[in-house]
Amino acid sequence: MIYILTDDIETGKSQALLSWAIGREAVYGVLSPRNNLDQRYFLDMSTSVPFRMEANGEDEDIILVGRYKFLQSAFDKANDIIKNSAENTGSGFILIDEIGKLELRSEGLHVSALIAFRKAMHHQELHVIVIVRTSLINEVIEKYKIINPKLITRDQLSSLFIE
Repeated sequence: MIYILTDDIETGKSQALLSWAIGREAVYGVLSPRNNLDQRYFLDMSTSVPFRMEANGEDEDIILVGRYKFLQSAFDKANDIIKNSAENTGSGFILIDEIGKLELRSEGLHVSALIAFRKAMHHQELHVIVIVRTSLINEVIEKYKIINPKLITRDQLSSLFIE
């Protein structure tokens, strides 16, 4: 099953999904919450190891998305984490934060998202929870050919998957 956690930008989707995931078993993929300096970073959900996402003035090989500058190497690593999770597990939850404008241009987490979505659509025990801002839902569903996704909000997240 593919779940789309949706809301407008900067409404706490990443933090809500992080709170939901803490302490759960069989959770993979990456989230991109903010640190105490309000900077986005990637968090490997299977190891809880964070790694830098935002570029600074000294970095080369950056990706520009609106007002943000991201490290290409961070997206390469995040793609590897999601791809490996999809290829090496048949059950659990793969988290993808987020599918947005970058991915609609077939950049960012596009490649690994394709792999994770395809696997989840063919394995009942494997679920993908992907964050998508409200304004991009239809474009994301169409681009990735997601069949019957379940749209959820932050409030609904807390009541899902009670073990």
